[in-house]
Amino acid sequence: MFFNSKNSNEDPKQILNQYFYYGGNYSGESSETFYHSGITDYVLRVSVATHIGKVRGNHEDNFYLEGLYMNDIFRNDFSATYTIQNADGMSFAVFDGMGGAAYGEIASEIAVQTLRKYEKRLKNANGTRMLDQLISAYSTEANNAICDMLTEKHCLIGGTTFSMLYFLGDAIKLYYLGDSRIYRWTPSEITRLTKDHTVANQKVDAAIYTEEEAKNSPDQHRLTLYIGSDRKKVGLNADSRPPIPLEMGNKFILCTDGLSNMCSDEEIFSLLSQNFFNEAAVLVQAALRNGGMDNITCIVLEVLPSTSAEKDE
Repeated sequence: MFFNSKNSNEDPKQILNQYFYYGGNYSGESSETFYHSGITDYVLRVSVATHIGKVRGNHEDNFYLEGLYMNDIFRNDFSATYTIQNADGMSFAVFDGMGGAAYGEIASEIAVQTLRKYEKRLKNANGTRMLDQLISAYSTEANNAICDMLTEKHCLIGGTTFSMLYFLGDAIKLYYLGDSRIYRWTPSEITRLTKDHTVANQKVDAAIYTEEEAKNSPDQHRLTLYIGSDRKKVGLNADSRPPIPLEMGNKFILCTDGLSNMCSDEEIFSLLSQNFFNEAAVLVQAALRNGGMDNITCIVLEVLPSTSAEKDE
């Protein structure tokens, strides 16, 4: 946000107040403060791609695009691109199941099907306070369902990661558990918006590892939080951060570690800077070229002016 009050008689505080939500002053909002862009007329270009990879025998990833999710028809290799006129109230998420055999696949499927149950309530969420409550209820319900499945299967370890992006007016809100990531791309940089819930990351925070040591450590794959991790069933809250304003031309990337382990942030930035039509498919193909050591799932969401939709048709 840029403004110049040098030649203005307005109070700078009044100018700033035009660009910020103050939670206590808005019905349904939490106490978080965030600036809003005022964008209401936009098109969201959605691209999604998934692939089983070159090593795994089954596909444990899944995705959710406001009702659309992975099924057996396009489980091992699928990509698509489409546009939405204003995505307010819509949710997009990726999941990376774990647990061995088919249990990871079942865990991610349970998480997706549970999220589908919350679709209407999420669509009608009145502000961030209600949204936070709904995601807390969702993650707890999905966690309990996965724990019940694992108990029934006599499986000691299992679950799924969860990274979700929700369109809230002219901003986005994100939630995550595990190491599936969300990035924001702008023409000048790529920013990771999530923080991996791993032992390696905890050791970086404790100054035991450097960032480089963490990347090459087996602790990088040891998750500390995920859906299915709370066997006590006392409630599982997803990590979050304050809302992020929408800006024209921004791209948001949700991906499982099958992409982020195979492609550096710099490579992801470079590929997205070339503006391919189906960007998720391009990223998945890059991960396959680099080894494809895991299942790969990616969603790219690009915020565009409404006139862009007319040009695409």
